[in-house]
Amino acid sequence: MKTQKISNPNKPLAPDSQKRLLAYSTAAGLGAFFAGQNAEATLVQAPGLAPYPLVVLPQPLGSTNATDHYLSIEGGSITNFDLNIYPDLLSHPTTQWPSQLIQLIGFVPNTNNPAIVNGQPLCPPFSDGTTNAYIGAFFGGMIIGNNATTFTPSYHPSLGISYNYTSSYPFVNSHWTEVPGFPEQYVGFEFTSSVDGQNHFGYMDMQVNFTSATIGGATEEVVQSVVINDCRYETTPNASVTVPSAIKITSFTKDPSNNNLITINFGPNWANDNSSTYVLETSPTLGPSAVWVTDPQALVSQTGTANIDAPATYQALTYPTSGATAQYWRIRKQ
Repeated sequence: MKTQKISNPNKPLAPDSQKRLLAYSTAAGLGAFFAGQNAEATLVQAPGLAPYPLVVLPQPLGSTNATDHYLSIEGGSITNFDLNIYPDLLSHPTTQWPSQLIQLIGFVPNTNNPAIVNGQPLCPPFSDGTTNAYIGAFFGGMIIGNNATTFTPSYHPSLGISYNYTSSYPFVNSHWTEVPGFPEQYVGFEFTSSVDGQNHFGYMDMQVNFTSATIGGATEEVVQSVVINDCRYETTPNASVTVPSAIKITSFTKDPSNNNLITINFGPNWANDNSSTYVLETSPTLGPSAVWVTDPQALVSQTGTANIDAPATYQALTYPTSGATAQYWRIRKQ
């Protein structure tokens, strides 16, 4: 799950593009990407949220109405979640409220029995620094299930909050980050199946996008969209699921003033690794003809340490091979 501010919004990429676009290439034929991992074979993609990405938009600015987008994981007879986006009310003439929330609420099928819900967002062990806990993202490799490290939000099932009365908006709760290098942010959940009536565990790859809007002479941070890039669940009742590990190239630059120095910044969605864990490999081609070898000029270092908000970040430095007409790089985890 990613929380992101977007100044120049673009149309969301197709699902396949989102999973494959871990590359940056220049007009000179230089490129870098991550040698990706395979998906877990025991999981199935939630048919009820297809096609992906699922993009949910808020109501127009100034509206007093929230957006309720009801989610059925399997697309069957049971509604599991209400993806709720609060209206932006800071500049509303009669109903003013300085914050905008995004919540993933377990659906209550019978209002006379609110303790029974068809879905429940889940969290890893964390605290946002106060007595309140919101939805937090799971790191890669974490296990979601009936265990000591899976919890329900103790306060509100909020994905993100835009506070327009402070200088630090949008508010990003613990284990939820705008820090580049966290490529996939996964929300854990359990839900009641419409097929067998049992509880199943899964995760959603989610992204909350904020943008700036000028209203009444003031600049506000408002919710632009909530995107579900993927959603998968375990078909075996009460079986745990493991959050996928992923790495993202966050930037790729070439410095002509320094012998065309190549700088590749990247980050995983798990905690600290020793920089020697990562290897920069290079090839003159892509596809079946690619021959990947360790780049002998490469220097890989850690640029940021992991904390409760984000995993570590890393950087690879190298130079193009002399005389090469095209060259590509990839990050491999040993």
